[in-house]
Amino acid sequence: MKCQRGFTLIEMAIVLMIIGLLLGIFLIPFSTKLTQQQNQQTEQQLEAIQEALFGFAIVKGRLPCPAKDVNGREDSTFCGQEGYLPWLNLGVEGYDAWGQLFRYRADEQYTNAFLNPPTTSSELEVQDRQSNLLTAFEDNTNPINERSRVIALIFSYGKDREANDKNKILDNIYVQDVYIENQFDDILIWLPKSLLINRLVVAGAWSS
Repeated sequence: MKCQRGFTLIEMAIVLMIIGLLLGIFLIPFSTKLTQQQNQQTEQQLEAIQEALFGFAIVKGRLPCPAKDVNGREDSTFCGQEGYLPWLNLGVEGYDAWGQLFRYRADEQYTNAFLNPPTTSSELEVQDRQSNLLTAFEDNTNPINERSRVIALIFSYGKDREANDKNKILDNIYVQDVYIENQFDDILIWLPKSLLINRLVVAGAWSS
């Protein structure tokens, strides 16, 4: 009669280790692909929000103020500050691919009725992680007259659900850069002054 013996603890440990390695091989590419899809989805949402802001500007003659809480309604006492996207006023989805509410900030002068010719005191800046400007100023020859071309920003905290780099600081400087795992995953888009004016002129909402 033949004896049957079970797995030893060492053999079981080896089997479990092999299974773990195989799972890792398959799960890591899946996780990477999922992150890429979530990034792409959020980028598409931001582009749709940008279009909604243009539409709001054409109809209302101004940009909305941020929402102060999660209800998605703009708060006229919160203009010029960073807050939540007023998604309810814009008629767009307020949450990114990770279930976090989008952040929003606009130049306060543009949340009032647009002036003609347009003027702004915006000091909003967009940089990369090396502090290189991604948007030029209107007058680089005279610091007193320097005015940013950025009039509004919308961004997602990304995969880690928290602000990265200088986006953690509530000042006038914002950062947009390439995705780097565990270092930077914020996704930001902005409204250039020139593009807003162009849309308003085309729609007949602003005389050139």
